Amino acid sequence: DRRVLDEAFALRGQADDVLIVRHGLLTDTSIANIALWDGCEWHTPARPLLEGTQRRHLLDTGQIKETDIPAASLGSYRHIRLFNALIPFGEVELPVSQVLY
Repeated sequence: DRRVLDEAFALRGQADDVLIVRHGLLTDTSIANIALWDGCEWHTPARPLLEGTQRRHLLDTGQIKETDIPAASLGSYRHIRLFNALIPFGEVELPVSQVLY
């Protein structure tokens, strides 16, 4: 049931997507898992809404690391990547400075 995700997406205004926060922690966007670059490694939320197959592969191969990511710490990361089964890891990458929050 994507009803709540669709409602959040409808609130995006001029943005391309929404970054979801649950209990103060980043989870996903409305369509993709996320990973954040801290300058040394890619972190993905430990408690995503959807644990995708691409996310599992990236974890299993050591390309990303699970961690709790408080929304308040978003500014301490450099880049964000969106990925899912149809969006390869690295295809959609933005500087965190482009994330409106």
